[in-house]
Amino acid sequence: MKAIINSALVGILLILFGACGTSVQMTGTWKAPEAPTSGFHNILVTAITSNLGAKQSVETQMVNDLRAHGIMAGRSVDIFPPKFNPLDDNDKAQAEQTMKAQGYDAVLTVSLLRKESELRYVPGTIGYAPYPAYGWYGGFWPYYGYMYGSVYSPGYYTTDKTYFLESNLYDLTNNGKLVWSGQSETYNPGSLESFSKAYAAKVSNALQQGGLLR
Repeated sequence: MKAIINSALVGILLILFGACGTSVQMTGTWKAPEAPTSGFHNILVTAITSNLGAKQSVETQMVNDLRAHGIMAGRSVDIFPPKFNPLDDNDKAQAEQTMKAQGYDAVLTVSLLRKESELRYVPGTIGYAPYPAYGWYGGFWPYYGYMYGSVYSPGYYTTDKTYFLESNLYDLTNNGKLVWSGQSETYNPGSLESFSKAYAAKVSNALQQGGLLR
């Protein structure tokens, strides 16, 4: 009996660990007709958020994926000052000068469009290794033994979260003009790290397929 229960618990843990990953679905992309056919080779990545931890994680993973595609890439956290204000003309001028000096020909932004939450009830379950088909149900003691050995998992409420994000690619050689945009949907991300990796892989592949990388 103990072996049966342990086996059931192992199975449950495997399911839970398998669910800890993050899946990112691209819901739409757009490419400007006048986007350079040669693509871009030196891209600055900037996650537009006040959450420094999230910014560093997303930018780092995106840069890693772009470099894996043979692209020179850098993070905005490494060249923009901590109190950088995009609405301040002096800050913008300094940032533009730095980007030009480091040879960036494009900038890729990442921003959260919206987040949706939904409360959901997960019903309880009973798990057991069954006796030979239906044999336990026809008699009192077999049925008693079956139900006594059942493992019950009570029901609970959980909140499902869906994140909608957007990435935009701007051509710095053409006055910062928008040349590509991609929207995505992420459901219940397992962690910031797993989300960052999944999102970076999805966006960099979309840019590659769109002919924006060289």
